[in-house]
Amino acid sequence: MSTDRVVLITGATGAVGRIVSGIIAGGGYRITLTSRSGDSLQKLAGSLKLPEDRLMVFPADLNNNEDVQALIKAVSEHWEGVDILINIAGGWKGGTRIAELSEDEWSSTLDLNLRSAFLINRAVLPHMVQQGWGRIINFSSKAAENPGPKQAAYNVAKAGVVALTSSIAAEYRRSGISANTILPSIIDTPNNRKQMPDADFSRWVKPEEIGKMILFLCSEEGGSLNGASIPMYARV
Repeated sequence: MSTDRVVLITGATGAVGRIVSGIIAGGGYRITLTSRSGDSLQKLAGSLKLPEDRLMVFPADLNNNEDVQALIKAVSEHWEGVDILINIAGGWKGGTRIAELSEDEWSSTLDLNLRSAFLINRAVLPHMVQQGWGRIINFSSKAAENPGPKQAAYNVAKAGVVALTSSIAAEYRRSGISANTILPSIIDTPNNRKQMPDADFSRWVKPEEIGKMILFLCSEEGGSLNGASIPMYARV
């Protein structure tokens, strides 16, 4: 089954992004992939084996508003605009207690996870409002609701993503737009296994499970959920 809906996937070349991109590609959407690395995007695009008229890639730094605007302009010129945003971009930073946390580390963590989310969410909304339909899925973390030690900036940034998404849901609920947040615990990725080799990997949430939830949220039926923070904790 194919659809004319255009999906923008940020952080597409990460461990989770690659799997989610494959699942969304199987859903028949037109897809734009973005991350900072153009080479990695090209490799991912080749692995998806989609026809050229259903896939485009555009490297961008989502902390840079000029890059974000260039990305949205390219999607709008190639297709009409972004109908579905799957915002996976972000990353963990931590290891320092609050009393020793530098302003630069604080700012860089919030930029990576929250500023980037604000800029890309703001950029996709006008087209969604104009057409009266849209889906927004933002990635947060279990840390937004259960903050861990030595990662205060990350905890705050991910809580901010939840608040941002809930604000969009409240402001645009009458515009045919639904906005929801995924809150995963530890995700079963090669890097996480390397970092925690003695952990019980069977307790971690699988990227494929996250992808299936996202696929539902992209659908017509998924529009019934709005403003939800969806815990995907597995058994962590």
